[in-house]
Amino acid sequence: DTFIGSEILRRIEAVMPDRMLCLPTLWLGASSHHMDFPGTVSASTSTLRTVLRDVVASMYQHGFRKMLLLNSHGGNRALLAAAVQDFGVEFAGMQIVGATYWDVAREALSELRETFFGGIGHACELETSLMLAMRPELVDEARAEADGMMSGSEFSRGEMVAAPSVAVYKTFKKTTRNGTFGDPTRASARKGEAMLSAVTARMVALCSDVLADRV
Repeated sequence: DTFIGSEILRRIEAVMPDRMLCLPTLWLGASSHHMDFPGTVSASTSTLRTVLRDVVASMYQHGFRKMLLLNSHGGNRALLAAAVQDFGVEFAGMQIVGATYWDVAREALSELRETFFGGIGHACELETSLMLAMRPELVDEARAEADGMMSGSEFSRGEMVAAPSVAVYKTFKKTTRNGTFGDPTRASARKGEAMLSAVTARMVALCSDVLADRV
């Protein structure tokens, strides 16, 4: 998620270098749902909110009045929405926008995907394709296998680009065998580059709207 978020920011900045300042990516996120799988390092939502608040406060003190918080980790989405609301009250006069990249580019990603519903979730067709385009040496395609058990309820059934209609907490141990969700066997570097281009285009459009006070 850190690699993906950083690459998206790099590409946005390359398109509009004189109109925005990109800060370093925060690698630590809210990942309690992954803790059954050794190696996971997670922050509590309260800790992450405090860190985000201090970043926003720092930029506010330096005179910035527009801030886009770009998220690339599913565990941060609920926190981000609440944080934007709180920060908007605290830092009156500063426009603060929270965005998760796959939400911003939902339609474009849906057109590029080859899997059916359930194929995009975590280390899936989408994320594995992005990594194959960016850092192929980190991907072992021989170990790729489809995983993930869908909810039995229509209300809690969902994936990255088709969110469920209710909020519910489930650990990945309850919904996957190996910690992934989706189908990485359909991933490719070609598709990953097309997806990165699509996400970048949509994010540039969003940034332009933020700068023009249209959001």
